Amino acid sequence: MRKIIVSLFIVAVFFSGCEEQSHHTEPAAFSLLRENTCILTIDRVANGPEVKFPGDSLSECDFTATDEDIHYEVTFSENGRIITIETAVTDTVSGKRVNDGEAYKRYALDEGLFAGGRFIVWISNGILEAEYTVYGSGVPIIRSERGKLTGKACLVK
Repeated sequence: MRKIIVSLFIVAVFFSGCEEQSHHTEPAAFSLLRENTCILTIDRVANGPEVKFPGDSLSECDFTATDEDIHYEVTFSENGRIITIETAVTDTVSGKRVNDGEAYKRYALDEGLFAGGRFIVWISNGILEAEYTVYGSGVPIIRSERGKLTGKACLVK
């Protein structure tokens, strides 16, 4: 009888832990991307990563830390479907959301870059993070940058 009680207790603890995980609220934080402006502060870069196609995913191993002072003003409009990126060096870059998944939001950047690019937003440890990737002509990816989205309107509560 004691074995049955112990077994039931272990099963109950296991399932209660699973229940907590299924109720996490991180995807709701993507609502912060609606009609808001954030600052993307770059803290890691990948220069000419070894990929075959522009759409290939990059892993964290492709990036190295940087102390360059790189910031972008990122505006999300039309209920988060349109993105505009203001840079100090280049023209305004913009695009549309092409993936509306629970784990991340992906934007195809089709204006302001010669060969296009992508912008991906995800949540890591309760913080909105993003990847800004510029595609090349003759090389799949010229440069990709990652960092945190910050600003009063972009804080995950």
